[in-house]
Amino acid sequence: MIFILTALGVICAVATQILFKWYTSPWHILVFAGILLAWLIIWQLIYWVGLFLWSLTVDKKKESDKPSKFYKWIFVESVRMALFFLNVHVHTEGTEKLPKPGERFLVVGNHLSNYDPMSVMYVLRKHMLIFVSKPENFNIPLTGAIMRKTGFMAIDRDNVKNALVTINKAADYIKNDETSVFIFPEGTRNRTDAPLLEFKNGAFKIATKAECPVVIVAISGTEFVKKRIPRRSDVYVKIVDVVPAQKVTELKTAGLSEHAYKLIYDNITHGKENVKES
Repeated sequence: MIFILTALGVICAVATQILFKWYTSPWHILVFAGILLAWLIIWQLIYWVGLFLWSLTVDKKKESDKPSKFYKWIFVESVRMALFFLNVHVHTEGTEKLPKPGERFLVVGNHLSNYDPMSVMYVLRKHMLIFVSKPENFNIPLTGAIMRKTGFMAIDRDNVKNALVTINKAADYIKNDETSVFIFPEGTRNRTDAPLLEFKNGAFKIATKAECPVVIVAISGTEFVKKRIPRRSDVYVKIVDVVPAQKVTELKTAGLSEHAYKLIYDNITHGKENVKES
């Protein structure tokens, strides 16, 4: 999307300069640069304002019938632009371990901040992916609407029966080859000094029910993004392991949870702001 908006800006800038014959000015290069900048800003405003106005028409309480590739694309492109303007640089490692695009799997990772889903979605942008998220996130202006239309699922962790419905639905999505699913086994954002919160074994029932691979992700650096804006932030997303479906069946939920916890614990930076690039 950022390339589309840039191309529109260039076309409009060229058309404006030709229309008003500003190319005859001795300062035509500077004039063109100013016009181009203006059009780039205008198209960004058109995109974000238009997206916001659209979001006001979305019922954020109504779950989507099925995941949407179109809205997932909108989500990814919006994330790409947001990371660019927030000066967030995402570094990845281990992407060669990922299943091929089109294959379905469960993704689990640690949860440090609201920038975790953005970073993971950017890294896994070639894969159809939705998140299991807490209900409050769907009330976030603009973001909540895109999440809902993409097919993200809310989970009520205070109600075991309702949570199980979400777990089963997520498993069905994977089993029916509709989408891969991401869930944070910690259940909430880690605001403590501990490197990791205790994992909820129930999160791994999605994989055991769907009999699918589990992608284990270690995220570092997202907890510092907010306080560093507009300075550069470096985020590290490491694909630690991909547990094949057969091993998922053997380990079961408790074994999977223990395996993922150990791998993530060993591969995060434990709150160190100045981490080295992989």
